[in-house]
Amino acid sequence: MPDTGGASTEDPASHDAAARAAARATLAELTKDPRPSVNRAALAAQYPSWGLATLSLLAIGLLVGFASLSPLGMAIDACPSDPGLAVCQPKAHAMVVALPTAALLVGLAVSLIGGRLLTRLDRSPLVASAVGWAVFLLGTVVAYLLAGLL
Repeated sequence: MPDTGGASTEDPASHDAAARAAARATLAELTKDPRPSVNRAALAAQYPSWGLATLSLLAIGLLVGFASLSPLGMAIDACPSDPGLAVCQPKAHAMVVALPTAALLVGLAVSLIGGRLLTRLDRSPLVASAVGWAVFLLGTVVAYLLAGLL
């Protein structure tokens, strides 16, 4: 007799557990695939918060880096009135303006490469994302301190 959609005698919890186990087995097989695109897709499926943290670092870092160009550049204009500022040294001009963007690039590299290494050690890649965020924030704060804005 065909199934009419009546009540099932199976336990939904055991079905969910079986689905999770099958998904873990599939992800394990995908991460062993030598093709990089398949491996990245498996990592993204296994650690979605790592991708979100890294992507938010990129988006916020670009926004902060672009928004900081004007105030950090204008800090150089204060040099004639206060030549004792750290930003008034000739070699510091470009460094202060470029530091937030450089810190973003280093933070992204730490998040991506460090996260990949941590996943190979069966650890959470969120630690690498947190360190990448810390590198970006530290670089941005140092740039604003050198410019005398903080």
